[in-house]
Amino acid sequence: MRTFFKILLLIIISHPSFSQTAEELNQQSKDLLQKGKYQEALPILRKAAELGNGEAQYNLGYFLQNGIIGDKNPIEAINWYKKSSENNFNDGHYAMMMAYGNGNGIEQNSEKAFAYALKCANNDDPTCIWNVVECYVTGNGVQQDIPKLKEWILRLAKLQNPENLTQSGYISSARLELAHFYKEGKYFEKDLYQSYLWYLIYNEYKIDFSILKQDEIIKEIKELEKSLSKTQIEKAKNDSEKLLGRKLNNLSELYKNSL
Repeated sequence: MRTFFKILLLIIISHPSFSQTAEELNQQSKDLLQKGKYQEALPILRKAAELGNGEAQYNLGYFLQNGIIGDKNPIEAINWYKKSSENNFNDGHYAMMMAYGNGNGIEQNSEKAFAYALKCANNDDPTCIWNVVECYVTGNGVQQDIPKLKEWILRLAKLQNPENLTQSGYISSARLELAHFYKEGKYFEKDLYQSYLWYLIYNEYKIDFSILKQDEIIKEIKELEKSLSKTQIEKAKNDSEKLLGRKLNNLSELYKNSL
């Protein structure tokens, strides 16, 4: 009997599913996924998810939702997305936001969609922050709240622009929206100088917009400058950098298109 337990113990120790951590298994599954070896990756991915790795839980949910191997199973996918979110994995928050927002695999619920959007936004995800801003404006899923709108759009506008074009576009759009809000006195008290500062900040990544839109905004900037003093224009660079919290690098291209 003692010999049997010794053999069993050796088997348990030597078996990868017992000796590897959730993080190691998750990385192994990702390596296989990158090579397109989905069939090999799936059991390892599931084990990592069962051991509590948030990224693996999200990836398993994605497998199940899209039927990458076998039939689609949106209900089980939602369960794994929820576990991923509970582990504060940002894609898990996002998936739950979309599921409740669109009613995919679960009953549509705008309040719960907003709750997950807020979790995602708290991780500084530009897409989710944009959605939170929209909800505070429209009252979709949450009570309309202009002070909260202002808080979140400022937070979004001050983020670093990532390589992801969609997310960068949300950040640049927030900056342009602030320029317009201050110019028109919408949500914020009308302040042409503050509007100008946000135009300068928008200019850093205007490449996120089409050439036609850039041309339109260049005209807006030139027109706005007519209402500002020489002193304001001269100090605007320093003030916009203080507002953003970092240097501006594209001011020499203010009146030019970025391709």
